[in-house]
Amino acid sequence: MCGGCARTAPVKADYCRLCRLQLSDVQHSPKRGPVPPGTRIPSWDLVILAPAGPHGDVRADTGDRAPAAGQLPGQLPLFPVDRDYTLVDRHRHADPGNPALIAARRIAERMAEQHGWVRDLRGEVDAALRIVLSDHAPGDTVRYSRIVPLDKHRANIGHTAEILLQLGVLDDDRAVGFEPWLQRKLVGLADGIAEDTAAWARRLHDGSERTPARNQHTVRRYLRTIHPLLTTWSTTYGALREVTRDDIRAAADALTGVARKRMLVALRSLFQFCKKEHRIFCDPTTRLRTGDAQGPPPRPLQPQTIQRAAAAATTPAQKLVLALAAIHAARPHAIRNLSLDDLDVPNRRITINGHNRPLDQLTCMLLIGYLDHRRERWPHTANRHVLLTERTAYTTQPASDYWLRHLIPQLPVPLNKIRMDRQLEEALACGPDALRLVAVFGIAENTAVRYADAARELLESELERQ
Repeated sequence: MCGGCARTAPVKADYCRLCRLQLSDVQHSPKRGPVPPGTRIPSWDLVILAPAGPHGDVRADTGDRAPAAGQLPGQLPLFPVDRDYTLVDRHRHADPGNPALIAARRIAERMAEQHGWVRDLRGEVDAALRIVLSDHAPGDTVRYSRIVPLDKHRANIGHTAEILLQLGVLDDDRAVGFEPWLQRKLVGLADGIAEDTAAWARRLHDGSERTPARNQHTVRRYLRTIHPLLTTWSTTYGALREVTRDDIRAAADALTGVARKRMLVALRSLFQFCKKEHRIFCDPTTRLRTGDAQGPPPRPLQPQTIQRAAAAATTPAQKLVLALAAIHAARPHAIRNLSLDDLDVPNRRITINGHNRPLDQLTCMLLIGYLDHRRERWPHTANRHVLLTERTAYTTQPASDYWLRHLIPQLPVPLNKIRMDRQLEEALACGPDALRLVAVFGIAENTAVRYADAARELLESELERQ
C-alpha cells in the first residue's frame, strides 16, 4: 500500500510511482529521506504533467507567473470550466501573491487616485478582484456574466470590469444590445411586416458595400417612431406590399410638426429599402411632403405651473437645474455637460453651450450652495462636470439624460417646456427682436425668428391691445 495516496499499487520506498513524481518537487523526496509529517501530497486524479526535464524528472514552470491554486506547476487546463465566484471566500481562498491580482491592484490604485475613490469603493473593488483573480492562471479569461452575481456580495461590478478590461483578461459575453432590442420590437407584428422591418433595421445598423452604417441611436429612433403604425397595420395586413398611399397619408395627417416629419422620414427609409430589395412593387411614400417641422408656435406657461415647478425643487441639485432652465434657458444636454471650467463665479459669468453670459444673483447663490454640497459629498472627485451622481462621481462621465429627466419627480412640465417659456418671456418683455434673443441665449437664427414671431402674434392679439 502506498504511503502517500493509500492505494494498493506497486511501491518503491513506501510510495507509488505517481506519488514519487509529485514528491519530486518537494524539498524532501523519498531519495533524500522521509517526508516531514503533515506534508500534503497533491491529488493525482486527472493530472497532466509537464514535459520531462533533461534528466527525466518533471520540472516546474520557470516563468515568473505563479500557478493557479490547485494546479500543478506547468500543468495546462484540461477543459474550460464556468466558475461560480459567489462560492469563493475572499478571506480563506485569497492568494495575494497571484501575479494577475497584483497587476490588477496596481491598476485599481491608479484609478482610485485619478478619480478620487472613497475608502468604501476601494474596498468593494479590492474584494471583487480578490475573489476573481486569486485563482487566476496565465491564459485564463473572466467572463462578464460570471462576475455580475458578485453585486449581491457588496462588490462593485462596473469598476471591476473596467480593471479586468485594462488587464486584458475580461471576456465581455454580454449580448449585443441592438439585436435583442430589435427582436423585442418585432413581437406582435405580422410575419411579413416583421421580416421586412428586421431586414431594413439590420441594413441601417450594419451598412452595406454602398451605404455606410447608421448610428445605432438613429436606427432605434426610426423604429420607435413607426412601431405603433406597424402594429396597427399588422392587424389588417400581412406584408408591407399591401400598405397603400392612403394609409400613409391618413397616418401623416394625424400628426403635425416634428412628429409628422420624423414619421415620414422613417417610412421613406423603410419603403425605399423594400423597393430597392424588390420586397414591394411600388413605393407609397413618394412625393409626400413632410410639412412644417417647427410645429405650433410656443405659448407661455401659466403662472400656477411656474409656481408648482419652483415648489417641486427642494435639493441643491434640483434648484440649480431649475434655475439654469428657467433663467438661462439651458437645454438639458447643456445642463448635463456644464463643466467647472464654464463657471466664473468671482466675475459673475457662466458659459452655457459655448455662449458666455452674465450670472444673475439668484443663480449665483444656488450655484455656490450646490458647489458646497458637492464638495462635502464628493471631496476627492476628479470629475469636472458640475452635476454629479453616485455613479459618475468616481468617473469622468456626465450625468445621464435619464437621471436628469427624473431628478425632480413632482415637476409639472418637462425642463424643455420651462426653457421655451423663458425664451418666449424674454421676447414678450423686451420686444420681439430676434437679434436680441440670439445675443442673450445664443440660439440659432431660425429659432430666434420663430420665438419673435410667436411673441409678436401674442402682443398684437386683441386681448393684449385691450
